[in-house]
Amino acid sequence: MPIANLNILKTIKKAARERRVLRIIYVEKNGTSEGWRRVEPYSFSKDEFKKALFAWDIGKAGMRRFIIARISQAEIADSSYAPRYQIEVC
Repeated sequence: MPIANLNILKTIKKAARERRVLRIIYVEKNGTSEGWRRVEPYSFSKDEFKKALFAWDIGKAGMRRFIIARISQAEIADSSYAPRYQIEVC
């Protein structure tokens, strides 16, 4: 796994442990991006070939699956969240 992806994984895990909102830039299959998205991280997929994050997308008010390799940036936001589901990312 590339270094950038490892840093993104560390950021995701830290956000989940601290119950803090995560800001990500996600690149869609077609190469487009909506810009910064605010998500609540919950779990990773079990698929070894396309590791993905399951997170509540605050702007879309729903659970989404984000392939880690398509997250180009991730940072921890100042706000925290009350978990809607069990957090399994730690």
